[in-house]
Amino acid sequence: MNDRPRFVEIKHDKDKDVVVLEGDWTIHNAAPIEKEIEHAIQEINGHPYEVVGDKIGKLDTSGAFLLKKLTAREKVPPHLADTQRTVLDFLPAYAEYTPPPKKTPPIAVASFSLVGEKTVRALDFGWDIFAFIGRIAVCFVSNLLHPRHFRLPSIARHIQETGISALPIVGLLSVLMAMVVTYQGANQLRRFGADIYTVDLTVISLLREMSVLVTAIMVAGRSGSAFAAEIGVMNLRDEISALKTMGMDPIEVLVLPRVIALLITLPLLTFLADIIGLFGGGLMSLSLLNLTFDQYFNRVGDVATPTMFFIGMIKAPVFALIIAIIGCYQGLNVSGSAESVGRRTTLAVVQAIFIVIMADGLFSIAFSKADI
Repeated sequence: MNDRPRFVEIKHDKDKDVVVLEGDWTIHNAAPIEKEIEHAIQEINGHPYEVVGDKIGKLDTSGAFLLKKLTAREKVPPHLADTQRTVLDFLPAYAEYTPPPKKTPPIAVASFSLVGEKTVRALDFGWDIFAFIGRIAVCFVSNLLHPRHFRLPSIARHIQETGISALPIVGLLSVLMAMVVTYQGANQLRRFGADIYTVDLTVISLLREMSVLVTAIMVAGRSGSAFAAEIGVMNLRDEISALKTMGMDPIEVLVLPRVIALLITLPLLTFLADIIGLFGGGLMSLSLLNLTFDQYFNRVGDVATPTMFFIGMIKAPVFALIIAIIGCYQGLNVSGSAESVGRRTTLAVVQAIFIVIMADGLFSIAFSKADI
């Protein structure tokens, strides 16, 4: 037996149906009331009907809204108390709640609209990043004029987290990357009797491109995401607002130490990746090319040039700036909930890697135009 109270009851008559309302029409009963209204509308099926509401107990705005829905084609139900009629009159007509039907634009228009929307968002993002870089630059110059404002303990901590702690994974990745390049190069060049140039391929690819690029991608995934998550959680817990209340600049306290630390650690990691990568290429050359270490490093000395080395090292500070700025920017823009932290952290990694690769392509074009 179902003891659930009824809120809508239909009494069929010859001329028109009578819809009797009863019970408490409040927000607590909104779900069952709405279901009964839907069933009643289907049962009436367009026939004339009259609504009687003198048995309604309590009525709040949620119940009045549902009552408006039921009486969309009728007048106000009779026999309502003055307070209930006041609540009903306070709300606009139900038709004003119903949004107009959406018109689906043509596919071509929708495509251009999507492209335009993405373009505007990209331009807004570029302008925000440009302004953010300006704020960091102003803060850095201000600290240069007042060196005691540099937060050395914070910088040292971030150097340890982004540099020293990252060295094992960067070193392992460099060895594996050099071994793969050497192995693939030796297999291909051996077909033409030019396997000795495998060393040249390994050295040039490591020093000019692979070491700094792979290291930057690794740091973006490791440190860039950490920057976004740490600052994002602080923002979510209103700690950044507390810093502003105490008269502290979040750029100086949170962003600048991370930027300086990464400017120091990424070139050092790149240099170590070069050294460890050449060592890994030497290990693979011993087995594939039957070279001794002396022969391998003599060949490395003949191939490697200071220009080749500094081409890779020049990229490292630029990549460090990109990773640190994107990570801190996304962290400062976290808002709302923990979902925002995850979304902004993902954006920080994806955007940092994308811009790093794009910057590497621009470097390659510039060096090519300069015949370097």
